[in-house]
Amino acid sequence: MSRSLLALALFLTLTGCSAQPAAQAPVEVTRVVKQEVTREVVAIHTQVVIVTATPEPASPTVAATLEPTATEAPTAEPEPTATPEPTAVPEPTAVPEPTAIPLLPEGETVPGRIMRTIRVLNIPNEAEGKEVISADPGTTVDVLYRGGQWYQVQGESTGGTSFTGWVYKDWIKIAPEDEVRLQPNPNPLPVIVSKITQKLGNDGKKYWSGTVMNIGMQTAYDVQVEITLNGFVAGSETIFDRQSAPVATRNLKPGQSAKFVVITAFAYRSEATYSYSVHWTAQ
Repeated sequence: MSRSLLALALFLTLTGCSAQPAAQAPVEVTRVVKQEVTREVVAIHTQVVIVTATPEPASPTVAATLEPTATEAPTAEPEPTATPEPTAVPEPTAVPEPTAIPLLPEGETVPGRIMRTIRVLNIPNEAEGKEVISADPGTTVDVLYRGGQWYQVQGESTGGTSFTGWVYKDWIKIAPEDEVRLQPNPNPLPVIVSKITQKLGNDGKKYWSGTVMNIGMQTAYDVQVEITLNGFVAGSETIFDRQSAPVATRNLKPGQSAKFVVITAFAYRSEATYSYSVHWTAQ
């Protein structure tokens, strides 16, 4: 029986038992109500089903079998090239001997032009050389020989006077093709190439010293330097003293130099002047 029916039966029972109003006489009524309440017990059986998810067995993964990469066939090595027979090395060409520059024939010269006003000197020594002539810029000369950095020239002055002397390389212009033909003087030519110094000795004598060089092409033998003192007696010039001495190396080869010392008597400058000269022999 449902719960609604049970509640209704209980309500009716309580209603019947309640007291009647006092105006009526009590009537004894005996009512037996037998009510049988049948309780239906419903058993609810709860079945708990535990479902265990059994994983499907994994299908074995089929490993992709890679096809083996086709191995390229080895490249056929080229047949070794036949090594050519070594070429015979030609014999080195003999280097020709440098052609000797021919000397200027006797009497032949090359042209030169003076670059500035200069003194043409008697030797290639500006300090000790003596002036032969004064030359103006543009003066043309004939170049004979070369001595170190000096050139021996000859020419004619504006007054018609012929001269021969030496000029420094910076004072003259010569065409390059002509300059290579110039050679040292073919003869021995020892000249003083330094300033002559003077010193008074303790013995009261004068010591003259300097350097001589052979600027020629031949050996100069028995080279000597001579010093001459010129004085004045009774108003006329006379030789006060003259002395000579050999250089340290008596025989000078081409380009060789040597020192010298010449001893003379002492004289005041106001009383005497000096001059010098170089002597040698050719064999």
